[in-house]
Amino acid sequence: MGVLKAVSVEDLKSAGAIREADVVKLRRMFHADARIDRAEAEQLVDLMRSCPQQDPAWIDCFVEMLTDHLVQQADPEGYLTTENADWLISHVAPNGRVETKPEMELLINVLDKSRWSPQSLARFALNEVMQAIVNGDGPLRADLADNAPGVV
Repeated sequence: MGVLKAVSVEDLKSAGAIREADVVKLRRMFHADARIDRAEAEQLVDLMRSCPQQDPAWIDCFVEMLTDHLVQQADPEGYLTTENADWLISHVAPNGRVETKPEMELLINVLDKSRWSPQSLARFALNEVMQAIVNGDGPLRADLADNAPGVV
């Protein structure tokens, strides 16, 4: 687990915060190692969920590292396999819906960066967008002043 050697995951979780200095350390290790295994990917998702205070740079770092893990580091490179799409859905939406903006950004970025992805992932992402419009909820609506259902 190369990338997560840069920080103490347990310390970050107990503090409930990911600061800019932590992101700098993670990025430095990521660019030196550039490999994230599945256990590290799961720890990154857990870290994102466990820390309510997050430096804005964390979201970009989180999305970049996990997209690279799923799209560039997996075989075939550049393609999202059904197995990886299923893993992604189960981790960004363990309760059936995407709950946070970073998870939604990850989902969209993976679809954008992969040359091919399963229809199940595209359908899932489109359903999240539809729910945001129809019900006025979800991470796509969280920052809007008027998040009334049916308003685009």
